Amino acid sequence: MPENTLPAGQAVPRFVITTPLSFSDQIAFDQFVLAIERNLLLHVTTGLNMIVVGLAMFRFFSRNPNDLYAVIGIGAFGISALVIGKGISDFIRIKKDLSLMEKIILDHRRELIETHSPAPDA
Repeated sequence: MPENTLPAGQAVPRFVITTPLSFSDQIAFDQFVLAIERNLLLHVTTGLNMIVVGLAMFRFFSRNPNDLYAVIGIGAFGISALVIGKGISDFIRIKKDLSLMEKIILDHRRELIETHSPAPDA
């Protein structure tokens, strides 16, 4: 079976690793995982901040429900939900790709260990 093909029914990642990874590549992969988690936290933080701004606009600045500040406050709630939802969907999508990538990395590590381990004395 060629290197770049997978068995039928198996998910195909958007990337292809064809050579064993070096130690620096593995460290870069770990840093990438941490960056993805930071990105999710930034989306959640931004969404929560927009909720606070929406509450402040709606509660403290609006005089009646038809006021422009009330509309801005309600709009901030909607936008914050979209921001948090986008962050979560991006995180889930990338984590699926990362799980495939981790499997490929672990397979390469296992191959390296098997090829470099001494043969057992029989």
